Amino acid sequence: MSTSIKIGAYGEGILYPPKLNTHTSTIQNAGWDTILIGLFHLSTTGEIGFNNAQIISKEKGYFGNKKWAPQLTTLLTGGDVKTLIASFGGGGVGDFNNIKNIYNNNNKSFSGTNLESNFKTFKKTFPMIDIIDMDCEDEYNQDSFVAFCQLLITIGFEVTFCPYALNEIDFWTGSLASLEKSNPGKVLRWNLQCYDGGGLNNPKKWAKAIKKAIPSFNTDGFIWAGDWSRNYNKNGAQWVGNCPPAMQTHLAGFKGEPSIGGAFLWTIDQIEDYAHEQTMHPDPNPCGTITQIEYVQAIKNAFS
Repeated sequence: MSTSIKIGAYGEGILYPPKLNTHTSTIQNAGWDTILIGLFHLSTTGEIGFNNAQIISKEKGYFGNKKWAPQLTTLLTGGDVKTLIASFGGGGVGDFNNIKNIYNNNNKSFSGTNLESNFKTFKKTFPMIDIIDMDCEDEYNQDSFVAFCQLLITIGFEVTFCPYALNEIDFWTGSLASLEKSNPGKVLRWNLQCYDGGGLNNPKKWAKAIKKAIPSFNTDGFIWAGDWSRNYNKNGAQWVGNCPPAMQTHLAGFKGEPSIGGAFLWTIDQIEDYAHEQTMHPDPNPCGTITQIEYVQAIKNAFS
């Protein structure tokens, strides 16, 4: 595989004002092709939030920082970044349980719900975002999940899946199979978490499961393999994740797998916060000084 491999990175608060404006140039010129903005959340009534703050409701429309959309547009100009993706979900947040309940309580439909209205507002507010990433980790209900994807596609989005749990592989392949029947080609790829809870994941195994569920599906280039940067896990009170050399070694284990079309990193915030976290909690296996560019190069090297 050549060094032209597509490379993405998730970012959290660093991608929201005022931090975004400060870091725009660094992100633009690091070598990322795709930036995944996370994490967006959905309340029990279908309002949309970003990290800990609500930003869209049916009553108020968009009421987040007014500078955000223009700054995201700027992020797409004058640098390497070509694609922005909004990522919904994450671990321990309940988003997809809320989606299931909204769906079931509305006669197994999203029609006329706050959730439907709010995603139309989302699309209007952020026209530079055409893709929604499904980081489902809390409620593996295929009926509501597929219907949610179908709603987003109807509004004008395409989707990516972000799986990690091997024991839920049938959920992901079954959801893909359903969407290939109703909306072929609208699931663009899988961002496979090959770190933390997905540390034992191998893209080859997931590609094989897709082929088993959908024999005609072409998995070549369909999976992006992910790893996480070195970071201090406050909940576990320990250092986890990989420095650039270790990330290169880890991802190089997937080199030559036809299903690999790219790779991604979790997260830009962690890279930029690393030096500060070291002063607060000295890393027993320190990376030294690290930059976004070093991580991009490590990913390129892994597949070259």
